[in-house]
Amino acid sequence: MHSIQIHKFIALIISFLYLIGVWHRGDKSTVKEMQRKLFFCIQNSLFVLSIGFGSIANDKKNMSIFLAEISVGAAVLSVKLWLLVWKQNKILDLLPQVCVFSIRNGDDYKRSSDKLRGFVKFALVFISAAAFAAFLSTLGLPLFGSEKTIFMEIAFPLDYRNKEIAFWIAITFMFIGTSLSVVSLLFTVMCWYLLLSCSLRYEVLGSELKNLGRITKNVNEEVPAKQMHNRFFEDLKASIDTYPHSGKCVTILHCNRLNELSILILFPRLTNDVESFFSDLFFIQLGTSGLCICNSVYCLAFNIGGNSFERLLYFLVFFYFISDLFIITYFGNEIMLSSNRLSYCLFESDWYNQPQSTKKCVVIFGEHLKQPQQLVICKLYPLTLETFTRILNSAYSMFNILKSFQ
Repeated sequence: MHSIQIHKFIALIISFLYLIGVWHRGDKSTVKEMQRKLFFCIQNSLFVLSIGFGSIANDKKNMSIFLAEISVGAAVLSVKLWLLVWKQNKILDLLPQVCVFSIRNGDDYKRSSDKLRGFVKFALVFISAAAFAAFLSTLGLPLFGSEKTIFMEIAFPLDYRNKEIAFWIAITFMFIGTSLSVVSLLFTVMCWYLLLSCSLRYEVLGSELKNLGRITKNVNEEVPAKQMHNRFFEDLKASIDTYPHSGKCVTILHCNRLNELSILILFPRLTNDVESFFSDLFFIQLGTSGLCICNSVYCLAFNIGGNSFERLLYFLVFFYFISDLFIITYFGNEIMLSSNRLSYCLFESDWYNQPQSTKKCVVIFGEHLKQPQQLVICKLYPLTLETFTRILNSAYSMFNILKSFQ
């Protein structure tokens, strides 16, 4: 028996959130901790507004388009920061419920561990690229450029273009705002991790359903039929107990063995909890991704930017929007496909050689498994790769419209 625990990388993120004061220790926040949280949220909201008003007031058409894109992306990150700050207890409840589970097969454990390692490597690249872009956009030009200028021409009450003190105040304001945006990306990684863990639970369950009742013994040693039947039934009960869609259960038939099982699952729990918690956030994200990707492609296609530094920054912004959208739809698609295969995996087992009472249990559980789990955001957008493709198509259509004004 192997156990998947919360990954060390996620545990490190949690420790970092405690360290900087985004999360509090104990049951309730102290007055000082509450003040710090309010400062984070208010400062980040002002940062989003400054970029938005800057895009409206900017005389340069290309910079105005870029700032509009950044303001939309920063607004989504602001929502993530708000959830991260004020929904701490819900996040800490979801992580162990969804991401900690047992695996009986060594090969399944190895495959799951490999996928988690690959995910962590990508997450590290993602966070590093975001932090690098934030550093370049706020401190790159002022500290290392030939002139003291601000790349993102935000709306600011002080005259930072002509006054030295106002300039450095504006730089500090932007640095804090972009740093909080990077902190919001840590929550993005935690969202991905929860979706990945859901898909892994379905994959592991599918593999275990195939191997129901298997006893690893010497090939020449004969295993009694009764022992094999009991092993099959115990494995079936364990699979039902670990089914990630399970919640409150009731028994609907009466027979000797079926009374030992709670087959009919009335209230889905784990995956639905993840769906309900992220539904509003993903709805905002799916609704704004097409516009942001369109603007990113526009900036890259028409080579907006006077130097390599600006073009690199445009590319990193494009990488962020594509990655975030693709990952959530990809893992949502994996959840749908993995749960859809469960019924087939169950009937690949040796169920037809079991006693009649066990066969009834298998048939009833198999009928329930025929209903695949699909994450549907606000009852409108299924979280699948098809949705990802549709958003890309809409971004391409918007790009053609924008190009006509070029």
